[in-house]
Amino acid sequence: MEKEQLMIDLWRQLLRVNREFKQALQHMNEHTAISNSGIAIIFKLENEEKMKMNEIADYLGITLGSATSMIDKLEKHDIVERTRSKEDRRIVSVQLTERGREVLEKIRQYFTDEAKTIFHSLPEDQIANMLGTVEQISNYLNDYNQSNNAKK
Repeated sequence: MEKEQLMIDLWRQLLRVNREFKQALQHMNEHTAISNSGIAIIFKLENEEKMKMNEIADYLGITLGSATSMIDKLEKHDIVERTRSKEDRRIVSVQLTERGREVLEKIRQYFTDEAKTIFHSLPEDQIANMLGTVEQISNYLNDYNQSNNAKK
């Protein structure tokens, strides 16, 4: 098989994995009442102390209005809180609350347990190989995205 066809097949499989992964996340999130996007932001806020609303929208690839609606829901459940900049009151940042950190840990533990269920039958060396491959794919996609963002 020629390289071009292999690349096309790889892309199709990645799209399939993406769909299956989203479906699995949706299933896992049924008990949390938090959307996939909400969970993605909770995990992102673990590493970013604060994020501006436009950064959240950009990170998720959604409109500012959609990001605002999602943050409203998380704020209603005391998972995040908004703060206004002292220098410019128009700038609103979002950060995790203490309860949000507790929710994050519960979600992390649940996802860990589910990952054990999904991958339990794989040998350790195969998991390690898959991890390396997924990391490479992630790096290629990150490079591609950064290159496209630099062009804008």
